Amino acid sequence: MNEPTSTRIVTSMKTAFALLMLAAAPALAQTSEFGILVGGSKRLISHSDQAAGIGVSDKFKFGNSVREIYYAVQLDPGTNFKIKAGQIEGPVAFQYLNGNTKARTDIAKGKVEHVDGIIDYRFSEVFGSTGLFGGVGLYRQRGSITDQAVPVEQRGSTEETNYGFQGGVNGDFPLSRRVGFVAEVAYHWINFNYKPRYITLSGGFRFSF
Repeated sequence: MNEPTSTRIVTSMKTAFALLMLAAAPALAQTSEFGILVGGSKRLISHSDQAAGIGVSDKFKFGNSVREIYYAVQLDPGTNFKIKAGQIEGPVAFQYLNGNTKARTDIAKGKVEHVDGIIDYRFSEVFGSTGLFGGVGLYRQRGSITDQAVPVEQRGSTEETNYGFQGGVNGDFPLSRRVGFVAEVAYHWINFNYKPRYITLSGGFRFSF
């Protein structure tokens, strides 16, 4: 169900990630860290969608799980470059063709997988540090269409891939010289057909080396 434009975007994004990694290579000798985060999510839908009755339950819940891992290197004191990979489980929406008309079907539980390149700015605090971050990445949503309104040939497993952005705030609470607890709130905007937005809340551990 992907369009050719999406394929070109994915190819361009892969090239961009390769260039970012090459640019970050000199920083590998600097301080680096690895982290694992888990949490929950909420999909945001517009007021017009709500008025039209479009969408499924979009309340924040940990049942709409978030799982992420990241690797970060220090570019400058207080500035990190981070590669983050994650998965959001929650409501997703796909476009399908009903004759010659484009229509929408929502799925209560699908998966949104992503890999992002992020710049993270850190600020020293009494308890550790806080941060502001933002970046761009590749996003893929997957789900199984069972809606009886969808033509039979378009039902079943489907996916959509495109670029997206994320930004947010985090806090790092050191537990030892190399280990800390990290809490993070992130906003994801994704350029799928229906341009979903997700808020994720997660926490986990950071290991520095």
